[in-house]
Amino acid sequence: MCAHGYTLPAMAGTPVQTVEVPSRLFGRYLIRSRLGQGGMAEVFLAEAVDEKGDQVNVALKLMRKGMSEEKFADEADLMSLLDHPNLVRMLEVGSAFGRPFIAMEFLIGGDLREVMEAHRKQMRGFPLGMGVHLCIEVLRALAYFHTAKTRTGRALGLVHSDVNPANVFFSGSGEVKLGDFGVASSGHLDLGPGEGVAAGKLSYLSPEQTRGEPPSLSSDLWAVGVMLHELVVGYHPFQKTGAAEPELMQLIRTAKLNIPDYVDKPLAVVIQKALAPDVRQRFRSAGELAGPLFSWALDQNQIPTHRQVQEWLESMLGLLS
Repeated sequence: MCAHGYTLPAMAGTPVQTVEVPSRLFGRYLIRSRLGQGGMAEVFLAEAVDEKGDQVNVALKLMRKGMSEEKFADEADLMSLLDHPNLVRMLEVGSAFGRPFIAMEFLIGGDLREVMEAHRKQMRGFPLGMGVHLCIEVLRALAYFHTAKTRTGRALGLVHSDVNPANVFFSGSGEVKLGDFGVASSGHLDLGPGEGVAAGKLSYLSPEQTRGEPPSLSSDLWAVGVMLHELVVGYHPFQKTGAAEPELMQLIRTAKLNIPDYVDKPLAVVIQKALAPDVRQRFRSAGELAGPLFSWALDQNQIPTHRQVQEWLESMLGLLS
């Protein structure tokens, strides 16, 4: 214990630091370990007892001290409106020790960034069919997200604004889920002011975002295109060793691609269109981008089941039992 409460050590693979929480028992949740952090919140693995009396694990997202309670509440309000199998599900919103929290389903399979890093460390190529499948599943989530409505049927006009591998999660049964709606924006719902380039990971921002334009449906699809390039080609399309932020932004704006010959031609065509520097030449919706990917997967008999995804995760990370 410390003067201000219980101190949790950083998880392996994160910068050495401590994170203070008022108590290991946070409301009805028993905090077990720290999972990660963002600009607005910290996320912990916690335990609770459900209405059936069973012990369940949850991901507990706690607002950082000094952050906007209104912005945090906006994220909770948004999550309460969304219900789709490819989106992370909210379980409860509340407050303890003066800190607002969002309790979400805990996804034991980790995130796509971890899996991509595991492949790189083991010098193994990413399974082609699996990479295409993951992008299709993210597009399923975005198709719902972009067309979501209020309970009275009014279109929300949502943009996720932070699509990247760290926000693509896996359930224990092999489901793929898009999460982290903390910087989402809406044309019809007050989710706070846009945050420009800071609203997403720089490497996944679209050319128009690097010029200071607000995030859009097209920018979400661009980010999927970047992930598709990483998973299919084997590396990020614009990152350059030693490149400073201004140089990376310029590489994104020009979007010059050199897709190797080993990439299946239909997939190369999809990547080229998804990452066209001119927004007018790109795919116009999640469904339009998913269509040729799904056609390729059908033609190549590359549609993994949830069980196959689960087994693949087990082989890479040993996370699932």
